[in-house]
Amino acid sequence: MMGQARSDFRRILLIRRKALGDALVSLPAVAAIAEAWPKAAIDLVIDRPLAGLLGALAPGVHVISYPDGAEGPWLRWLRARRYELVVDWLGSPRTAVWTALSGARLRVGYDLPGRRWAYNLRVPRHRSRDHGVRCFAGEAFLDPVRALGLDPSPWRQGPAANAVPAPPAGGPFGPWLEDWLATGSGPRVVLVMSATWPAKAWPARHVAALWLSLTAAGARVVLAPGPGDEELVAAVRRELPPSAVAPPSSLAEMATLLRASDLMVGTDNGLRHLAVLLGLPTVTVFGPTDPHGWNPPGARHVSVSRGEPCSPCDLKACPVPGHPCLESLPAEAVAAAVLPLIGLAGRREDGKVPAC
Repeated sequence: MMGQARSDFRRILLIRRKALGDALVSLPAVAAIAEAWPKAAIDLVIDRPLAGLLGALAPGVHVISYPDGAEGPWLRWLRARRYELVVDWLGSPRTAVWTALSGARLRVGYDLPGRRWAYNLRVPRHRSRDHGVRCFAGEAFLDPVRALGLDPSPWRQGPAANAVPAPPAGGPFGPWLEDWLATGSGPRVVLVMSATWPAKAWPARHVAALWLSLTAAGARVVLAPGPGDEELVAAVRRELPPSAVAPPSSLAEMATLLRASDLMVGTDNGLRHLAVLLGLPTVTVFGPTDPHGWNPPGARHVSVSRGEPCSPCDLKACPVPGHPCLESLPAEAVAAAVLPLIGLAGRREDGKVPAC
């Protein structure tokens, strides 16, 4: 059936929304659909803060910001678009309703309780869940594409440094970045330790210890904070010099910093996937989520975890006293993963560290 229907689709709706990391990891699946129907008008629904970045990274696709507010006008607009194919990667109760009310003749989504009614082409979701996953999420996001009868290439997040939009001029970040790039000569390492889940947070004392270890080995290291990192920044500032922390940045400014760097170290957060997209090696500290599902394949992307029996648990808050999977993960273990990737393995930690 699909072989005949493929050439018929003139209007296609792709629903992603929500998390930055999920959206970036989904891009190869979006590209596969755009390649299969090059003459179709393809809309990709994403949350407003991500629209500018995704619009630059998804050629052949029109990115639509989901308008916060009254749902009625949005649903009427969707219905009026007369989509013929809808692919819902989020699979939430809300996006299931969108899919059903679109009126599309083919509606692809995950076979989930309470939501399967909205789709007439259902895809198992067990491969794309964090807990117990044995398949990288990007590969699992291609499953709805395969359900359409397509044969996409295995997941590969190619570098897209030139596609990321430049940040607007002005503000303190630009001058700070110029100064940081002009200081020193070692490899540039960015620490992005933001954690949208409390259970993903690596303790500030470990972050500070990692900065000291990598700086002593000859790297130029900076902690790049995101929204909600105020407590982490305050704790790190008590142990490190002011130069250890970058000023607050927009998403475009963060992309500029990553593009100018040699490696990113992070928690399991969305900016790590942006670093992958920009071609950077990454080292990721994993706790509640599964590196099999969320660490990109390849030797340039290293996961570090304790291997606790309770991990991965996929819980946003840790119920175990002491949060052992991350509290007990020392900076030395992360530094040991970083140094070979930046060519500093075996360097003695006898470099000078700026005074606090």
